[in-house]
Formats: sequence, structure tokens, C-alpha cells
Amino acid sequence: MKIGIFGLPQSGKTTVFRVLVGPGHSPARDAHGEAQTAVLKLPDDRLPLLTEVYQPKKTTPAEITLVDTVALRKGHADAKQAESLTDLLGDADAFALVLRCFDLADETEPSGAPREDLDTLLLELALTDLAILERRLGRLDRDLRSGKKEAAAEHERLTRCCAHLEAGGLLRALSFSDEEQRALRGFAFLTMKPMLVIANTGEDLAGEHPLGEGGRLASLGEACARLGLSAIAFCAELEAEIEELSPEEQQVFLSDYGIEEPGRDRFLKACFDLLGLVTFFTANGNEVRAWTIPAGSTALAAAGKVHSDMVRGFIRAEVISYDHLRLAGTPAECRKRGTARLEGKEYAVRDGDILLIRFSA
Repeated sequence: MKIGIFGLPQSGKTTVFRVLVGPGHSPARDAHGEAQTAVLKLPDDRLPLLTEVYQPKKTTPAEITLVDTVALRKGHADAKQAESLTDLLGDADAFALVLRCFDLADETEPSGAPREDLDTLLLELALTDLAILERRLGRLDRDLRSGKKEAAAEHERLTRCCAHLEAGGLLRALSFSDEEQRALRGFAFLTMKPMLVIANTGEDLAGEHPLGEGGRLASLGEACARLGLSAIAFCAELEAEIEELSPEEQQVFLSDYGIEEPGRDRFLKACFDLLGLVTFFTANGNEVRAWTIPAGSTALAAAGKVHSDMVRGFIRAEVISYDHLRLAGTPAECRKRGTARLEGKEYAVRDGDILLIRFSA
């Protein structure tokens, strides 16, 4: 899972990134200094039991890659930025959009500033996509003039995308056939990605639910809902300070501020919900490993996540749910109780499944 983080200058985007990365990590910068990247191990409270049961040589959690981009500046979108962002985040699964929601001047959201910042961010992403579209359409225009009729279908499709962006829409809101989606995938359009809004608040809102009805950022929450965007809120500066404390002190400060769940935990849950992910496990004496996969994915797709050879030689998968293993204590006892099942390639993998994939080499 790879998430790109965007924000305007002074939004606290890099502080949010630091909170999500956590202390003790040293993010890597790209060759041009335009972004910093960190790979995080996803916490999963099921891994200790699996490690105890299987006694592996190593245990590997699932991972998430976070990319902190340079701040987007209003009116700076052009072909160069489009190429840079596409190279950097074309393979991202989703984007997080950080909005400055601290230092609010009044008791209510002042002048709709966070909503205006959201509009600006979305516009910059749309303009980046438009730069890509216009460059490709220019080439297609030349192909059509030279009599290449096969360019007509692509020209019509990209013109429709252009018109939608120019009208203020996001490409993710357009309906495309499976064939069209495959044809568009290579462009890595930014506005086709799922998006999560992070309202970076001040300490005064740290223990509240400001995006909900009656909250000081309720209008921002409503705007996100209208756009089909998920949204969470937390105070990055405060949580960055709390993370520097001992675990015992962290709990005291979180309680004092009324923070029920740290921002990082809420971010990870929101990403799983946004992308519709579930976690499955492979387990043996060599390694216990967690993997993420879209909900509804088949056992064959899960096999491909582990290794391409398993797809080519797939026979069947032995499936044990984590809850059944927890109750039985061992895989052998699960088989004895009949809670270990043999499933075919079309089986829909569920969250917490432990898969032993049988395949021919």
C-alpha cells in the first residue's frame, strides 16, 4: 500500500508525515529532493499469536509506504509538475490531502478557509491531469489529421476526461468500462485516485470530533461528503510532541486531551476503509507474514500476491481463520475439528484468513 501526501504551504503536511511515520524512522529523500519516503510496518495484534503457534524464523508485518511530496502552490501546475508527480506517485494507491485547520480566528470556521484550501488542492491535481491530457490530445490531433482512424476512440475518451476536469470534476467520479479503465491506467491520472482528507487542527480541537454535525469544521466535513471524500481530523503538532514521551506518559497526555485514538491509528484504519482492504496471513516454520489485499479478492489473487509461481501452478488453498486457530490452538487441532477448509481459486479471501497455498512447481 502506497499513500502520497499533499498539502499547501504552511498546512503542516510534513508534521503530519512525521506523526504518521513515528519516532525512530529516517525517511529517505528522492534524488531531486522533491519528496521523502518512509516504509512502515503495520501493527497487527494477531501476529504475536501466529508467531507463538508457528514458531517461525521471522515474522513480517504488512507494510505501507508514505510519500511526503513538496507543497503544491496555487497556479504552479504545468507539464513539468505533471511529469514529476506522475513519476513519483503514479503507482500510489491513494492520496492524503492535508488541510490547515489550526489557528482558527473565531469560534466558527473562518471564511471557509479549509474548504477553500481543499478546492485549491483538488484544482492543482486536476490541472496536473489536464497538462497530461492536453499533451496527449495534441499528438492524437496530429494522428487524426494524418488519417490514423484508430486514434479516434482514444481521442473521444480523453476529450471526455478533459471536459469533466474543466467543469470542476474529478476523474474518479466518471464511469468507465473495464476496457477504458485499462486504457487509462497508463496515464496514472492523479484525480482517479481515492483520497483521504486530513484536517490538521490546533490543540483546542484535539479531543473533539470537529468534522461531525455541530463541530467547528462541520462545513468542511459536509464538503468532503458531497465530494465523496473520506476525512479525519487530528492535531499533528500535539501528537508529534506526545510521540516523544514514554508509553506511560503518552497514555496520560492522550487522556488529558481527550484523544480516544492516536492520529496514526485512525489514519491507518481510514486507509484500509478507503481502499477496501483486508489482511490475510501465510504461516510456516520459516516465516509468518501479513499481506493486504482488496476485499473480495480470490485465493488465486492472494496466491499472486505471495509469488507468481503460485498462480501458474495453483491447486487449492487450505484456509484457517484466525479466530478458529485462536480457539483450537494449533493448525492440527483445526483440521481435527473440521475448521480447516480446502478452497479453490475462486474462494473470496476474508480478513484474518491463514492460507496454505498448494501449487505445482
